[in-house]
Amino acid sequence: MEKSPHKETEGGGGCKDRLERLSAAVHTGTEKLFEKVSTVVVNHPGVTIAICVVFAAAMAQGIWFYDEEVSSDKLFTPQDSQAFNDETWVIDRFGNDARTVFLQTLGTEGTNMLTKASLLYMQEMHEWFLSQSLIVDGEDVTYNVVCARYTKDDDCKSPVSVLSYWQHNRTLLEADPNPLSTINSVDWRDIEPSGPPLSYYVGSDAVRDASGALVSTRATRIIYNLKNEKEDISGVGNDDPQSRYFEILVAEKSADRRSADRQAHKAASFILTTAEEEEAGNEAVTADVGKLIIGYVLMLFYASFILSRGRAKYSHSLLGVVSVAAVGAATFSAYGFCWYIGVKFNSVVQVLVLVLLGVGIDDTFVIMDSWWDCSEIPTMKERMIAALKHAGPAVTITSVTDLIAFLAGSSTELPALRDFCYYATFGILFVFFFQCTFVVAFAYLDSVRQERGRSDILCCVPVDDETGVCVKKDGSWTEGEKGIQNRIVGTHMPRLVLGTLVGKVVVILISCLLFGLGIYGCTKVKMNFNQEWFIPDGDAIEDAMDVRDTYFNGQSLPANVYFSDINYPQEQDTVLNAGSVLRKNIWVTQNSTSSWMEDFQQWVKKEHVADWDQSAGRIVPSQFYRLLRVFASTATGPRSAWQHIDNIRWSSNGSDSLVASRVGFLIVGQAAGDGQDAIDCMDNLRAELSGSEFPWAFMFLFWESYKLMVPEITQNVAIAGSCVFVLVSLMIANIQLGLLVALIIGFVDVCMIGFMPFIGVELNGVSVICIVLAVGLSVDYSVHIAGAFLHVKCEDGDEHSGRTQRAAFALWKMGPAVVNGGTSTFIAILPAAFAVSYVFKVFFRMFALIIFFGQWFGVFLLPVVLSFVGPDAYLTAPELKPRENPLHPEHDDPVATTTKGTTPVDVEMAEVSEAHP
Repeated sequence: MEKSPHKETEGGGGCKDRLERLSAAVHTGTEKLFEKVSTVVVNHPGVTIAICVVFAAAMAQGIWFYDEEVSSDKLFTPQDSQAFNDETWVIDRFGNDARTVFLQTLGTEGTNMLTKASLLYMQEMHEWFLSQSLIVDGEDVTYNVVCARYTKDDDCKSPVSVLSYWQHNRTLLEADPNPLSTINSVDWRDIEPSGPPLSYYVGSDAVRDASGALVSTRATRIIYNLKNEKEDISGVGNDDPQSRYFEILVAEKSADRRSADRQAHKAASFILTTAEEEEAGNEAVTADVGKLIIGYVLMLFYASFILSRGRAKYSHSLLGVVSVAAVGAATFSAYGFCWYIGVKFNSVVQVLVLVLLGVGIDDTFVIMDSWWDCSEIPTMKERMIAALKHAGPAVTITSVTDLIAFLAGSSTELPALRDFCYYATFGILFVFFFQCTFVVAFAYLDSVRQERGRSDILCCVPVDDETGVCVKKDGSWTEGEKGIQNRIVGTHMPRLVLGTLVGKVVVILISCLLFGLGIYGCTKVKMNFNQEWFIPDGDAIEDAMDVRDTYFNGQSLPANVYFSDINYPQEQDTVLNAGSVLRKNIWVTQNSTSSWMEDFQQWVKKEHVADWDQSAGRIVPSQFYRLLRVFASTATGPRSAWQHIDNIRWSSNGSDSLVASRVGFLIVGQAAGDGQDAIDCMDNLRAELSGSEFPWAFMFLFWESYKLMVPEITQNVAIAGSCVFVLVSLMIANIQLGLLVALIIGFVDVCMIGFMPFIGVELNGVSVICIVLAVGLSVDYSVHIAGAFLHVKCEDGDEHSGRTQRAAFALWKMGPAVVNGGTSTFIAILPAAFAVSYVFKVFFRMFALIIFFGQWFGVFLLPVVLSFVGPDAYLTAPELKPRENPLHPEHDDPVATTTKGTTPVDVEMAEVSEAHP
């Protein structure tokens, strides 16, 4: 009976001994399980392949249950936050806010947009906008159909712009001999009693003379409100289809006429709409889907190259194709299964195709490395069984650590991360399943092909044994010379890093420098999420956004203060005080507050003096609702009354009472530029308006995620890291090494987060996914080397020298496989480097950091640390042989270790058998 390489045989009952025995039991049990699995597979390869194909086909039927979530507020914001609860209250009473369209006109060649000719061009664009139409679901959709109205029977809400001075009427504008004089002589508040000031519509670069009168401006804009009656649209989400497609139409057509307008009017129009922004982001994602195919093609070549050997008979490059196909089948099986159970697809999940590709191919490399190590076994069937038996624990530990990381992430409150982790969890499970069945079955059939002397690619073509082997100069032979990456990582790198004290010191100094930069970078990380990042560089809508950002001080954010359970006649001051608070708040745009109560009181003092209580400074409570009915409904009332119809909600039972009301304002654009500013703005407004009222804006949904970001990362990484520590400590039977591996994971995460500012990535719902993934992936780069360190003893020299030589053995044994794993993952995500969509670009940058720091700390730093403070080897571990020690002079001279009557390969196989029973 075989013994586990770390089974205790010298007695003792200490904690370490018990841990080793427990680990030995787990290791042995895992090997036995894989021995049984591989026995079934190699005895029935055809049946195994057929079952896998049927399974994949069955899972693929989940496409019929496909559902996609595209709304950013449903992906990157916590769904049970205060902002979401407030949104439910708001929509229940006020419905969805109207959609906003900005028609921006910009003068070219220094054109002043306040001249009569420029204002007439602006009027022309307004009339053009109103004339547009398209067919949606068989219905002719015009502006009159999609415009927002106060009530269904009202006319469209009037657009607002500098043209409001002439009621957006060409005849009135043409009749005005001096429009600029009209603008400066008529008070804007007589035109628009509430809402933003005139500067909101004429641009921030407007020039005024010494008296404050407007002289010129480069840009103006008209603001339209469209209806927002949402319904589910396939591939779009919850949206108003008529308004959405109308927005896209006018944005595209305005771009088409821009060149002609520049020639004719020395001005151009730039329409900015939410639908056009979303459409540009969706098109970017669609364009990047084709890059996934490139990733598969690159991996086909790489896997085939790694599995090839110097002669066709002993090469297994075709198995690389099979392995890539298996990963594809596993990926689509995971997608299908998640669709079966109702997990929605989203743009972030698409990246999983590349992630699983890199992870899945690594399993094939581990299995085939084990297969080559078992070359002394005479029959191919027994050899394949032994290969999976010995590779099984290694494949299991990497798969389980990845699963732990994803399961920890699935507990998050961020929907995009949670759903990604669901898909990734099943993806890893199915990759594990297909690699241990489908790939092993093909590998066995491929080994039979080798046994029969057939070529690798052309499996029907016989190959002469004499030409099918690699013969060394010394006369020995192998089934293929190890590749250059094996010699560099397995031989030269241990000598460079561990061979001298200087090499170790250099590695430690570089590691300290990287870690120091990581800590410094962590202090510079910003939390931010901007939907505009999803728009690819060079898209036509960027011109419209540039006009907004350059001439209108960025994007001011509409918001409201909402009131519910108050006695309005008696608590008029409550609504008034909210307006006063807003005007003093640093996060509120100046002169942007629009209070219905203020306008209502001013109207009563002017029109119904008898109903004004001068001593109390309020409307007589008993007359409050009667007068409010008149104020809000009379056609002869002030324009401000009509604007406030949408800001009050009467009781549905017909009584004279309000169930809700709101006061509008604009949040300064600065609040949206940084996550901490956003948190401060939201918290400040909530603190100052915390009585019977509350502030709410759509962006609060995203800002809530900022408050959870750091706690979520800390929680998920801590849970995943703790579970990985326990698992690794159990599997390799050494708590000290488990702590070292956990420390390496910590180094990787700190450096990855710290280097985010240097690569232009900010902390948000997309990048946090990569931070959670780093836990599972970085384990793969360190745990194998840590485990190999325990598998040999070295009594040559002092204790430090022995640890150094064992660390060199660990690099020789597992270093090439670890580097291959990092390389395959990088190749898999390489197409994302050329992506245009935000999600793909972030994933590439973050994964590049994971791979670099995982490889550096796992392959370079960990062996150096082990050479100084590494634990003792297993008690039954064999003595380190010269050929296994890159630091030994005889490592490159297999003939020196041979004995009379044996060949080098006999000695090699005997040593392998002795060291790895």
